Amino acid sequence: MRIAILIQVHKNENQIVRLINHLKRDFDLYVHIDKKSKLELDSEENVFVYKKYTVAHGGFTQITNTLFMLREAFKNNYDRYLFISGQDMPLKSNEYIIDFFKKNKDKEFLLCHEVKKTDGIYDSLSKRMNNYNFGFWYRKILHVSLRTFISNIGPWRRSFPANIYFGSAWFNITHNALDYILKYIDENPSYIERFKYTWSADEVIFNSILMNSDFKYKTINDDVLRYMVWNGGVPNLLLMKDYDYLKDSNALFARKFDENIDNDIIERLYNDLG
Repeated sequence: MRIAILIQVHKNENQIVRLINHLKRDFDLYVHIDKKSKLELDSEENVFVYKKYTVAHGGFTQITNTLFMLREAFKNNYDRYLFISGQDMPLKSNEYIIDFFKKNKDKEFLLCHEVKKTDGIYDSLSKRMNNYNFGFWYRKILHVSLRTFISNIGPWRRSFPANIYFGSAWFNITHNALDYILKYIDENPSYIERFKYTWSADEVIFNSILMNSDFKYKTINDDVLRYMVWNGGVPNLLLMKDYDYLKDSNALFARKFDENIDNDIIERLYNDLG
């Protein structure tokens, strides 16, 4: 089984290099460095490094960057594509990960909730989808109530997109699923255009395409088999105190880690992997 792992990175060079060195033994890697980052990494035989886009958290550049990486990997016709961040690390061996996907070769793994049928998500997500996002300072300066007011006046008012699924920006998908996503985007330019100037649309755009297709019936609603501890809508940094929970987890990956905060947990988990 040929697996491509796409890694979005922006900091912590030693941590990134260790992640790459561990994974490249059995996977082809496509690494994109945020253009504003000082990180510099070299491409290798099966490690393809790019520094093409300045990526803003929650911005449309997240989608632009993800699509770029997917298209680059797609050219080489893999069986499966995993999308992770540079602050992730594997909890299982490379061999275990390969075997897992061999046993689930026709399954898509991504988190996906039908927004209009999920209590508590529709109200918050409707603001995110309908309010315009013109960048960090726009959100910083203007209160959400004012941004909502501005977004609901004039001819530029937007309505909530139909049949939207909300989930994770990180996923594990097959070649056939990626083929379908790329064709859908190419054939429906208005779809992706709708999500410009939208906060964190990367958490809905790919999920919604697959869940409005026959791939819905092959999808496992699992957040990429990833261990995370949520706190107010963002994942906590994982520390040595989380070690026992990590070891007991069935997840393939965990996020997020920071070598500058707790490098001991990173060292211990890699030592366990061998």
